[in-house]
Amino acid sequence: MSLKSLYKTRWTIDGNRVAVYPYGVSYILGTVLAVIFVGIMLLYIKYENGSIAGSVAFLVFLVVILALFFWHGNTYVEFDGSRGIMQKKLFGLIPVKTVPMSGLYGINVVTGMGGYNYRMFLKKDRYGKGILVSSGYGKKNDANAQDFVAQVVPVIHGYLDQYSPLVDSAPQPITSYKYYTNTGGSFTIKSRKIGLIVFGILFLALGIHEWVDPWMKDVSTLKLILVIVVCLVFGLGFIHAAFTRIVFDTGAQTIKRTSPLGWGDKSLSFNDFAGFQTIRKSTNSVYTGTEIQMYYRIPNTQQQASMMLQMLKSSEQIERFLEETKSIMNI
Repeated sequence: MSLKSLYKTRWTIDGNRVAVYPYGVSYILGTVLAVIFVGIMLLYIKYENGSIAGSVAFLVFLVVILALFFWHGNTYVEFDGSRGIMQKKLFGLIPVKTVPMSGLYGINVVTGMGGYNYRMFLKKDRYGKGILVSSGYGKKNDANAQDFVAQVVPVIHGYLDQYSPLVDSAPQPITSYKYYTNTGGSFTIKSRKIGLIVFGILFLALGIHEWVDPWMKDVSTLKLILVIVVCLVFGLGFIHAAFTRIVFDTGAQTIKRTSPLGWGDKSLSFNDFAGFQTIRKSTNSVYTGTEIQMYYRIPNTQQQASMMLQMLKSSEQIERFLEETKSIMNI
């Protein structure tokens, strides 16, 4: 079995039970650490004239650490359709999380820097951290990811349909708007304009300063030009974003995105709406926010495209924004 195959998501579907193993990377980390630790031990014995007792102690420590990594690779998430529960079992033995399927919302994709994975979200925290149910993927068309979505996700969602309430509670009518400004039936998404303008001015000021009287005098001309260009581009980008507007016009039944320079301007019909998707973003494993994307059908084609409406952090904020948007569009 290759290291690449160990990294991939594994699963078993047995009768009314699904078990997914999303921590295959632990096997690889354990193998890499084994090589590093053995190298360190050999160097210690050779050059430091290490004692046998010290070498044995280090070897025991090495074995324990590696065993923990390899055992962690056996951690799995089990969906038991007969009992109606989900359990995460650390090392494949210790139940560390148990959730009734009636409390599960569904599996969704989470993106990070250059990759993505799949997580199970709870109804009480639909846009939170979620529970990892797949390994990480780098390619959109990864065969293992496609098999996971085609073979595993439908079975698990079938369990959720079985144990979820047949009738959801009716949403409360929206009487005031937190994320929109209403002007005679035209609803404009509120933006953090002041913060974007401040960042834009700071980047522009730094770029112009380095252009006129640079602080960076000991770098090459090429590096200085690169710094100036990056600062000016970021500055213009922040200011451009500050004055970009997304307006839902209930009278004309359109969604318009307009910007000062016309970059990415769009005009869509409510009839072309194809759904929402939330994409959780993280940088270096630090959560930075959840993008709320609106999908729409491209007229006269069979294709779809998306437009980002807002980025928020908490589940309460995201759910409120979606409720307001659906109320405006009457969907």
